Amino acid sequence: MRLPSLKTLLRRSRVPTTEAPGSSREERLAQANRLVEEDRLLEAIRALTDLNREQRDPEIERRLVELRFLAFDPEQVLSEPPPWPPSTVDLFPGELVPEIDRADLSVESLRSGIGHHGSLIVRGLLDESQIERLRGGIDRSLDAYDAVESSQERPDLDGWFEPTARCPEADRKWKRSAGAVLAVDSPPALFDLLEVFEDVGIPRLAADHFGEQPTMLGLKTTLRRVSHVAFRHGDWHQDGSFMGTDIRSLNVWIALTHCGDDAPGLDIVGRRLDYLAQTGTDGAAASWSVGPAVAEMEGGDAIVRPVFEPGDALLFDHLMLHRTVIEQEMVNDRYAVEVWLFAPSTYDIMTSTEEQPNPPRDQRPFVL
Repeated sequence: MRLPSLKTLLRRSRVPTTEAPGSSREERLAQANRLVEEDRLLEAIRALTDLNREQRDPEIERRLVELRFLAFDPEQVLSEPPPWPPSTVDLFPGELVPEIDRADLSVESLRSGIGHHGSLIVRGLLDESQIERLRGGIDRSLDAYDAVESSQERPDLDGWFEPTARCPEADRKWKRSAGAVLAVDSPPALFDLLEVFEDVGIPRLAADHFGEQPTMLGLKTTLRRVSHVAFRHGDWHQDGSFMGTDIRSLNVWIALTHCGDDAPGLDIVGRRLDYLAQTGTDGAAASWSVGPAVAEMEGGDAIVRPVFEPGDALLFDHLMLHRTVIEQEMVNDRYAVEVWLFAPSTYDIMTSTEEQPNPPRDQRPFVL
């Protein structure tokens, strides 16, 4: 099936799908099928999303995952990224990792926080019901993974772990050992995540930031329940070391439990880096990670370990230097979601061996 351009799909998606008054659920499903057959995939996604909001259906949620991948066509995105603003005002002078409340989140505060300080904390981005919705989905997704791996019959978890063939490169066993599962491997959890993001305005914010409609990365959109018992720190890293340095990205990392002091947290370099720090040396565990001495040199007295409350978010891009931290005094687990959005016009840069000496491992974009 030849897909129309992403721009065409986005243009079509702004036109409301007409529904006959009193249409039955079966008729609306048939209408969604016709939209797929006509390659009007974003309209089909919207129609199926509306149906699933009214009545949850595992089959619809599975189909939505597939359609979101199909709706991205790398050959049809913008050939050049829209221009960035020439400069941004520092709205947070003297701060290391700036903090704002949800009501103050805007494209201006986002660009200022990332552009001058490397990141931005948004306090209270999610409310209690949204937190519970996502945290419950993490538990069910991880429990479903375990049930599938052990061949245990758990009808209550049916559909909560269904690894997508669209991400064959994912090291799922390693991820599970680290307390993580890909959101695209759990259709109902992904549905909940995207609903919450829509409710708090993340797609609109990212579109304003990039100057184009954002997409997400299947291999890097992750549900996490990090155990406190590991007593170890993660590797210092910048995601640009394996995503490319010239892309446009936005990581939305959201804490779903209190963390940073009594549960695993994050160490963050609270200043803007416009380059990749030296990798693979001085105790670095991997070729893409940064050794402790290099991180100390880059961060100095700007290394910060924030304490997050449930619903707080950390927004940053692929150049922020950071690591996960687990100390012995941390006695609770940490729940979080991590979502990487990027500008589709930089997809070729992200996957080009000419532009990136260590190209990413077949990133799999999908539409929101």
